[in-house]
Amino acid sequence: MKYSLYQQARNLSWQVIQDCEITQFPIHLGTICRHYNIKTIPYSKFTLWDMVDPRAKHGDGFSLKFETQYYIVFNDSIHHSGRIRFTLAHELGHILLGHVEKITFYRNSEIDSNTNEQEAQANIFARDLLMPAAVLAALHLHTPQDIATFCNISMQSAKIRAERMEELYRRERFQLHPLERAITEQFADYIKKMNSYK
Repeated sequence: MKYSLYQQARNLSWQVIQDCEITQFPIHLGTICRHYNIKTIPYSKFTLWDMVDPRAKHGDGFSLKFETQYYIVFNDSIHHSGRIRFTLAHELGHILLGHVEKITFYRNSEIDSNTNEQEAQANIFARDLLMPAAVLAALHLHTPQDIATFCNISMQSAKIRAERMEELYRRERFQLHPLERAITEQFADYIKKMNSYK
């Protein structure tokens, strides 16, 4: 993936956190959907299956645009809220990155192909929206268990994030971008409160 596309997804995730005035974990996706007027529908209540690729019915969720309205449709037969949350954030990424204008995107697993740039971008957006690195570092979170608990995500996603975080810890790659510093400041009271419990 081109680094410019990586940056676009990462920076947009930070901008969304700032614009939606998110101040604590877990990131409240309902607040974000309302802010951008994106409607969410569980599979069990979705009736327009003839409008989408049949393969989407067997996946975790998908996003589409109908007239001027964006929708995220998620598989409510999945019983792990963390996995559903990552799917919602991933589909938010597709919509906010401008991918969902002429095509419906659908997600079939927690590990998407990194050969598709738009899927990879949506994953980066979701990861950095739900688990912003600078906030994790300020909370001194290292283990997948801690990341999963604080961020209400699946252990699969937490393990992937924890591995990347260790690289960032080694390189001390935090607070380098103005948006990253802004969201850390936005979380300051929460960070102080959580760290006082340790």
